[in-house]
This record gives sequence, C-alpha cells and structure tokens, in this order.
Amino acid sequence: MGIFYSAKKKLKAISKAHFYFEHDKAFNQKAQLAASSILKTLPNHALSASSHKMIESYALEKLGSLRFAPGLKAYSIYQGEFKEGWIPDNYFWRYVLPKANGFHKPLSDLRQFAKRILQTEDMPDLGYFMKGTWTTVDNRVLSHQAAKDFFFSQFPEIIIKLNSTMRGQGFFRLNPRQFDQFDFQNSRDFVVQAPIDQADWYDQFTQESVATLRITTLKLPGQAAHYRAAFMRFGQKGADRITADSRLVVGVNPTGEMDRFALNSDWELSDRHPDSKISWEGMKIPDFEFMVKKCLELHERVGSIEIIGWDVVMDKSDQMQLMEWNTDYPGIVHSEMTTGPNFLGLGWENLWKSKA
Repeated sequence: MGIFYSAKKKLKAISKAHFYFEHDKAFNQKAQLAASSILKTLPNHALSASSHKMIESYALEKLGSLRFAPGLKAYSIYQGEFKEGWIPDNYFWRYVLPKANGFHKPLSDLRQFAKRILQTEDMPDLGYFMKGTWTTVDNRVLSHQAAKDFFFSQFPEIIIKLNSTMRGQGFFRLNPRQFDQFDFQNSRDFVVQAPIDQADWYDQFTQESVATLRITTLKLPGQAAHYRAAFMRFGQKGADRITADSRLVVGVNPTGEMDRFALNSDWELSDRHPDSKISWEGMKIPDFEFMVKKCLELHERVGSIEIIGWDVVMDKSDQMQLMEWNTDYPGIVHSEMTTGPNFLGLGWENLWKSKA
C-alpha cells in the first residue's frame, strides 16, 4: 500500500510539474510577443544587456524561477524601467490565486448564483437556465414559453452568458426569433441578462459594444476590502461584444484617469481609439470613485475570497451595472504592466518558498 501511494504521489507530482511547464511556456510566449510589439512603438524602452541580467536574477532570487523573467521584462519595456514588486501573471496564477481564493476560486463561474451570493441589485440578471429548468431571479420556475414571454415583455433582446466562459465566449444576443432557434437542450447552465445601455461617456468611443471597467479589490482576513488596480476594456467597430480579438485594454490610475496607450490582442499599442480617434491620455472615467466604493461594499459581503475582479459600467440612468465578478482568474497582467506594481507589501513574492 505504501509503495503504491508513493508511486501515485510521484506520478501526480510529475504530471503537475508538466502542467505548470506547459502553462509557463504559453504565458512566456505571450510575454515575448508583448515585449516585441511594444518595442515597435517605444523603441527607446529596449532593455540593456545589464537590465536583462538584473531582471533574470530578480526572477530567480525573489520569485524562485527564471520562468517569471519574461513577464517582468514585458512590464519593464512598457514602463521604460524595472520596478521591484511586480507580480508576473503566471506567478499570480500559480502561487497567489490558490492561496488567496482557495476552493472558492471557481465560484464566479457559476453565474446563476452571483446575484444571490452578492445580494445586489446592481446586476442586470433577468433569470437563469439550470439543468433544463427556467427560473426568475427570485427562484420562480417558468415553462419555456413563459420564460420567453417574461424576458421579451421587458426587452426586445436578451443576453445569454454560459457558465465558465470568458472574453466574449459563450455570449449570445437573442431576439424572439433567435430564442426559438437556440439549442437549449444541449446547452450548459447560463444566466439571462438585460442589455445594458451604457452611459454617453463610453458611447463616444464606440456604441457597438458595452465597455467594461475592471476594478480589482483585495480583502485580507480580518481587514476591510480595499482598491488595488483598474483597467478599461473597449470594443471595436464590427463587434457587438468585447472579445479576445477585438478588445482594447487601457490602464487606469487610482484617480480614474486612463493611460496614454491601449493594448490590443497582439499587444500592439495605440494612443487613440481606432474608430472614434479619441485619445486615451487624460480621459477621466466619470463616477470612478463611486464604482470603486460600490465594489468595495460588495467585496465585504464575501470576505472569504481575498481577490476579486469586478466588471462594471455606468448606464444612461446613472446606475452602476455589474456584468460579472471574477474569482477564478481575475487577471492582473494588464494592470501590472500599465500602472503597477499594484500589490506591494503583501508578501506575495515569498509564496513560492512554501508551495512547490
């Protein structure tokens, strides 16, 4: 029994090591692409040989492995200098998230529970489809026809978001005819949301998709939740949602002012929206402090989860709309690159020493 257990444990360790190797390989390919793309716009930010060596030494000594150097180099190239305390995205994913969010990490993937867990009216949820059954937000069971009548008596279109999806995947905008044609029998569980009519400030960039402000908050055990970082996502012409291919990500500082560049899916920089031609730099997000405050209040309701990414926007009725919350993978790569380091003083750089 002991030999079998030992062999099983060793095999599991080998499998885990291979998994992390492949993940780091994929991440570092993206980091290297980011570095080369950014240098096309900012060639004077190229790292010297001594800077390359210094960053590699830092990654090895402070974070435990050279595999974290490519992310640090990409951050440094964007900002034009290296800063101690940066957290590479693959380090965050491997060491920080498992400790910070633990077994609660996948909670946000279950979209049908978000509104109930957070006890908020700030989400545009209309109902849910769970195990083939339609329900309203107050748990009233509906027949298929009653669900259709209920949704479309309120809005000409509805939004469906499948569980465990991200970056525009599993997103469907349906009118009544499309609702009739949708394959619900073979669908996983999902949330039904009302379409959001975003505030005019966001419309000036593009009206074809709803912009997203990502606010990252942190709540340590026994402490109040506090703000850590933010960035904006905008869509582009021809896309009715923000996807991995259409997104433009702009860093946002703690006062709500946007950075001078946006990063597209290929990590290329642009100083203005490609369709509206509006420059990013100097633009301040209206009601930024209000949205941060609301997100902090929400985080206080789920204190067992340390780090959460909130996707929000203001609508034309001056109400904040919480589209999603993210506990499984509240990515920090864009905020760390553009406005970081944002997680100083937390001791995250030491986590690798206690967990292989």
